[in-house]
Amino acid sequence: MVGCTIPIIKEKNVQKIYNLIPNSLPDEMKESLKSSVDNFAKEDSDLEKIEDYVSKVNSDDINISYYGLNRCRKLLSNAKQSIPTESLIDLILKTNVHIKVFDIAKNNSIPLLKYEALWIVCNIGCGTQKQIQNILDNDGINILFLALESEYDEIIELGVWALANISGDNVQFRDLLLNQGIVEPLIKLAMRYITDTSDVFKTIVWAISNLARGKPTPKIYQKELMSILSEIINNIEDEELLIDACWGLSYLSEQENHIDTLIGFGIVDKLALLLQSEKQSLVIPALRIIGNILTGNEEQTNHVLNTGVLSKFEILLKHKNKAIRREICWSLSNIAAGTAAQVKQIIRNDSLLSSLFEELEKGTPEIKKEIAFILSNSVIYAELKDLDHLVMSHGLIQKLSSLLDMSDKTVIQVSLEGIFEFLKRFQHDEKFEIYKQIIKESNLIEKVEQKQTHSSNVIYENSIKILNFLDPEEFI
Repeated sequence: MVGCTIPIIKEKNVQKIYNLIPNSLPDEMKESLKSSVDNFAKEDSDLEKIEDYVSKVNSDDINISYYGLNRCRKLLSNAKQSIPTESLIDLILKTNVHIKVFDIAKNNSIPLLKYEALWIVCNIGCGTQKQIQNILDNDGINILFLALESEYDEIIELGVWALANISGDNVQFRDLLLNQGIVEPLIKLAMRYITDTSDVFKTIVWAISNLARGKPTPKIYQKELMSILSEIINNIEDEELLIDACWGLSYLSEQENHIDTLIGFGIVDKLALLLQSEKQSLVIPALRIIGNILTGNEEQTNHVLNTGVLSKFEILLKHKNKAIRREICWSLSNIAAGTAAQVKQIIRNDSLLSSLFEELEKGTPEIKKEIAFILSNSVIYAELKDLDHLVMSHGLIQKLSSLLDMSDKTVIQVSLEGIFEFLKRFQHDEKFEIYKQIIKESNLIEKVEQKQTHSSNVIYENSIKILNFLDPEEFI
């Protein structure tokens, strides 16, 4: 999924792994397991010994079973293996050892064995959809839910990691987990760990974000997901965590009926602040959420504008990343479709417009399309005196004329609509003759006449409307 950052499951310090060995075991067994933990931490698995590893997983001897589990897990986790991960997973699945692994993960009373078994489940969850289905078919979801209730952080992390990876694979798996009630235990865990930036909390944030991602957006738990993601954004400063949280929220914020809820969670000021980040991977999702809020009504748009976001937009219009510049232009087009007072904040910001029109000269076609919407929307919604400023100080008519040179049908259509609206609004204005002279000098009428032969009926009709409004003979 877009913006997805998959946390790596890190090898734990052996002291932490020792904690997974129950004190109730005989001293000799505890020492033997500790020795195994020490030794296995330094050794990679050997693919040629896979049959031996599998046979040992099935042993009733704790130490031998631990050896088999650890070796199988390391085999699947080793990115340096000569064959792809999916092929390694297939080798494991063909032995049917995964059935024993799931049993250990669910029923074994030794946390150390449960830990290794769960890690193997995580590795299977990195495979294809068909391989992940093996988790679902073997009561894996229930096993992973039980892991969330563990007293050990290491086991909780693995349970969360596997669930996050499954939900991030596709929306069908995501919705399955939502329907089985994954949100509530994850929210409880998030609130429990939110005061630190441990590996467990990072994995929890990733999991929650994955549940919010994808299209169509989830049909259930939307408000709960927005609430916890907003809580995370408002209360943490770790940029990697903020990236995941913002991407999750960016999907949920696409629905207009969620805008008031988002604003109510008090995240707009923090989002505006995040636009100053040097990490473009954080700026993009934060900007997407702001842009989605700007599609809302007058009050919602004002809530964003009151953060002083336009000054940040001006800076970001010079950003090296084209996606960021396009998002800024899209956000500005939403503001330009608002009230006259809101459009004024763009039109009367000369430095912002200068940066914007630099993009009209050198920007990508996608960016120029957004600028076409900004100009056309401004013509429709701005006060006449502000439009006059746009004409006389920033060459509005020339800009609309230049947009007619593009091949994109949408750009041509939007520009023609803007031109016609401009003519209608100023037809009785005392400056109309001045504007007509500018129209003549910009070769706009000739370009409109050429659009009469365009293959698009809408473009043809819009060009005819303009030509019927004006007398082309005046512009010869």
